[in-house]
Amino acid sequence: MTRRAERWEGLAIGGPAEVGPLRLNAPTLLESRSGPEAGDGSDPPSRSVRLVARGEAAAGRRRLALLQGSESIELDIAVDQPEIARGLGRPQEVGPRVQSIHWPIADGAWEELRKVSTDLVVLANARSLFAEGEPFVRAVQELRGRLGASPLLWAPRVALPHRLAMLVYLGVDVVDSTEALWRSAEGEFLTADLGVGRPEPSRSEGACPCPSCQGGTDVADGGHATWVLRAEFRRVRAALAEGRLRELVEARLGSEPLLAEMLRYADRDLADLLEARAPVTGDGVRAYTLRESLSRPEARRFRARFLERYSPPPSKSVLLLVPCSRTKPYRNSPSHRRILRALDGLPNRPRLHVVSVTSPLGLVPQELEDVPPARHYDIPVTGRWDEEERGFVTVALTHLLRHESYSSLLVHLDPEEYGFLRPAVEGRAGLTWTMTGDRTTSAPALDELRRAAEIALAPLPAVEGGPLSVVREELQAIAALQFGESSARALFSPPVRLHGRPWFQRVVDGAGKDLATWREERGLFHLTLPGGERLNREATLEVEIRPEVPLGGDVFAPGVGRADPRIRTGDAVRVVRAGALVAVGEAALPGPLMTGVSHGLAVRLRHRGVSRAGAAATDTALESEGDPTTGRSSSG
Repeated sequence: MTRRAERWEGLAIGGPAEVGPLRLNAPTLLESRSGPEAGDGSDPPSRSVRLVARGEAAAGRRRLALLQGSESIELDIAVDQPEIARGLGRPQEVGPRVQSIHWPIADGAWEELRKVSTDLVVLANARSLFAEGEPFVRAVQELRGRLGASPLLWAPRVALPHRLAMLVYLGVDVVDSTEALWRSAEGEFLTADLGVGRPEPSRSEGACPCPSCQGGTDVADGGHATWVLRAEFRRVRAALAEGRLRELVEARLGSEPLLAEMLRYADRDLADLLEARAPVTGDGVRAYTLRESLSRPEARRFRARFLERYSPPPSKSVLLLVPCSRTKPYRNSPSHRRILRALDGLPNRPRLHVVSVTSPLGLVPQELEDVPPARHYDIPVTGRWDEEERGFVTVALTHLLRHESYSSLLVHLDPEEYGFLRPAVEGRAGLTWTMTGDRTTSAPALDELRRAAEIALAPLPAVEGGPLSVVREELQAIAALQFGESSARALFSPPVRLHGRPWFQRVVDGAGKDLATWREERGLFHLTLPGGERLNREATLEVEIRPEVPLGGDVFAPGVGRADPRIRTGDAVRVVRAGALVAVGEAALPGPLMTGVSHGLAVRLRHRGVSRAGAAATDTALESEGDPTTGRSSSG
């Protein structure tokens, strides 16, 4: 099918798509009635699709039509009857390029479905699955796992205003207004934030601005339901475009307990699919307010990569645990500035490893403070840690101490609040709890911290190579978290030199060629062509372009022959053709979507190979293009 990925979050993909002759802009709301046309901002989009019943149908079936201007698709769908026991079903063609399934279906039926050209899959028993919670999540998991990002998925008669964010986040591309209108006809008053309620309070207080409520129209008319459904759907689409759909999902959890239940199932069962769509880069600050926020895919990935890829820099011999701060990065916060100032001028200061204790990430070493999402989160701070949060920290600390690289351990934390760490640290050589008084930044506490740090650092030798070698180790630790330890070792294998400032670093080889650049705002490395050549190919993220595709600019989905499924949006990737490196760039799509959609920007190229004069077209010199400081390609 034809589908363009322009934005994505969770399992949602936003952008144009085709279903037969219809041109949709996913996610799409099918309107079961025209609704108010008052010019008040509630009108449907000009390219909206209407859902219309088509009169009499055979018993147990419904005849429907999808209408868009002069175009239409006729559908003949079996009605979901959950009270009737049924065995594993098979997909049914219910319209041109439209298949209907009653989940679960037999294994062989999935293979049949993959073989036919399908633009739209109708999950015919979505309403009964949704009511049970977990089965709906499992159905989505199997459908997306078997069929990938295409085709579109329609979950009929499930959508209510407060459910829209969840449905879209779980990868439902098409919803309809049928259930909302049905509920309204029964007298229910629908809202986006509080779920189902009574109309009298909202109307008496003038809380709802819709024309029906302002004019006193009967709720059963459906005008209010249509207005609030459209308004919330626009809000969902805006959140998807901004990359804040997950936050909107969490904001709607209080409207119906079933939604919290489903998100927990999704975070458990769809964790791999959700993580694959989560970018490795970030911007702004995201609020991690609820228990469910701890399971966001980017936070889970940080915790997992810390355990899988992180090792303390070899020069770090004294571990200092400190509390996190509201300000990000932590080093810019008033509390961390006071702590760091208290340590200024100490002999062997570079051997001190400052590590912040935090939820939802566990531990954040100072050199990783800019690595997303460490630079981009905010949480409520109460001084009380639940069991899950304690587990994050304890597991991370156990991993850090397992390396046996520290001669001393300084804990500058409140002994009562952080008492749960005692089993992990008690009995270790050189352990000192340094906080005195009631605050970590009080004068007595900082004096005690400096005294303990001076004692711990005094017997240690100076770092060989000086402070610059420590910076190199810290940058290599970032590269290990980003690329994996073997690729990080290859990238930083001698001879390597550093040029730049604390907020911007260039990694240069012995011949003076740039290998990679790092900026604190991004938190991760950009590669150059020589840097891409250095990386361990087995562990490096690669995109293979088709032989016939000219490399004149960025890479788009139609030109991708193969993409490493481990690629995430924002990753630095190698671009190869016939096994040879021809460019490096930044992934604009997750790897699975590069081959899972028909259109969309796949890789923003930063440096390309330039053919030498007189050489064969396949003989490519690996030369950086543009200004290595900005990393901009001359192709624009």
